[in-house]
Amino acid sequence: MRKITAVMTTAIALSASTLVAAPAARAAEVNLRSFVWSAEKDGKIHVLYEHWDRNSLPSDVTVRIRAKGSDAVLATLGLNDAGRCTTASACEEEQFWTDPVQLPALGVYTVDLVVRAGTAGELLDRDNGEVNYGLAPKLTATADRQSVSYDHRVVTVNGTLFAQDPNTREVKPFAGAGVHTWFTSPDFRTVTVDKTGRFSVPFEFSGYETGARLDVSFQGNDASFPVAVRKQPLKLAVDTPARSVTAPYGSDVPARGKVTRTADDGTEKPAGGVGVVVDGRHLTSTKADGTFAGAFPATRNGATRLELGQEPWFEKAVSPYDFSVKTAATSTFSAIEAAVDKYRKVTFSGKLGVTSGSYPAGTTGRVSIDHSSDGQNWSSVGQFTATYGTAFTRTAPLQGTTGSYWRLRHLGATGVESRVHKLGRQYTEIRDDDVTPEGVRKGTKLTAKGTLRQKSGSTWKAYAGQKVRVYFKPATSGAAWKELGTATTLTNGTFSKQFTAQQDGTWQMRYVDTVKTHYASSGREDYVDVR
Repeated sequence: MRKITAVMTTAIALSASTLVAAPAARAAEVNLRSFVWSAEKDGKIHVLYEHWDRNSLPSDVTVRIRAKGSDAVLATLGLNDAGRCTTASACEEEQFWTDPVQLPALGVYTVDLVVRAGTAGELLDRDNGEVNYGLAPKLTATADRQSVSYDHRVVTVNGTLFAQDPNTREVKPFAGAGVHTWFTSPDFRTVTVDKTGRFSVPFEFSGYETGARLDVSFQGNDASFPVAVRKQPLKLAVDTPARSVTAPYGSDVPARGKVTRTADDGTEKPAGGVGVVVDGRHLTSTKADGTFAGAFPATRNGATRLELGQEPWFEKAVSPYDFSVKTAATSTFSAIEAAVDKYRKVTFSGKLGVTSGSYPAGTTGRVSIDHSSDGQNWSSVGQFTATYGTAFTRTAPLQGTTGSYWRLRHLGATGVESRVHKLGRQYTEIRDDDVTPEGVRKGTKLTAKGTLRQKSGSTWKAYAGQKVRVYFKPATSGAAWKELGTATTLTNGTFSKQFTAQQDGTWQMRYVDTVKTHYASSGREDYVDVR
């Protein structure tokens, strides 16, 4: 920060002598704590050096100046009065000037610091600082706005920077110079002046700023622009809930409405991104059109408050919406059915309702799908939202097994559960499936064969008298599976079916004509090359 501050408060410039070729030996490159900037004195540009390194003395330091992007050294300078410090610690924070510098033209140059130049221990800190090679710089700036709001959050400062060429005294654009900018904090950023002498920097406000001010500065040339942060008033309109709400304990009661704002032009417009709070807990935020929709849990009786959260661009003074809530432990599941299909998909259907009382339209409850392998120890395998009084159908994320227990459970109301369902089917599998022979000519007979088995307890047994379907997909882009025929399993579970080879493609056997006690299964995909 010390380096930045010095550069900001003093002009960056370096003294120049004659064009010097870069040394052939390559020095070790380092990042020194010491730094340089340029300053104007008596109508000339000098380099000002501040010493911070304890492994060197100012008398060890040489300043080199280059054009940006070039390795050619334009000037090599020593530090005046460098011998006044005999130890590094005695020189800490000491500043040293160079002789005046002379460079080819008005502009910004880069500075390298060299320690113990020409020795075996030479150190090089490239681009340690910059030289602003220009005299009597003149900065002008304007801001396009004096206030910001929800509608207009950016203030752009535009300006120009000109300076005299030290060689000709001609006033020109100070292209490449860095103008420092500040925005409500000590931190700053730099914007570069273009070849016409112009610069432009946008400042985006968040709405939280107070006493905001934009500043731009270059070597004692300053411009400051105070910016007012305007807060817009809000208006809250609630569609639901009603002023008095009766709802099942643990249910989620819908809350909907709209928030509008008074815009800069005096018209009423939607207010997007405004937080909506119920009893101190965030419910949701308004959409771009100002509407909001959420739900709050009915877990206590009494007065309840819906209000807007504090947002940076809006006034806090908005009347809250007060209402009362009455709850009762009346939730129940009704008409619950559960089944597992041949593809192991477990599905629940039914309704979430109440044993007595009423509830606002759209009231919901969070429901857990529970699973147990023994009917005693349960775990949740998924959740969904059910609307009271509306039939639902939901699929469990977990697949069915040969036999396990399932139920539904209300997450907001303790003890509200459906009856337990035991679901399961026997596993089947197609094994040793194959299409032979491989690599055949068109018109040759192919045989699709395999074995169908069923699992009984921990044992796999032949599954006789079952239909197995044979499918084929041609090896052409976008081709679909097509059933070519069926085969029936024998007493040992084997099956086979002959076909005539027509084209390259993939074959697969599938057992899908199951009874309710068994799961379906599919064999492997077998590619056959037809020549």
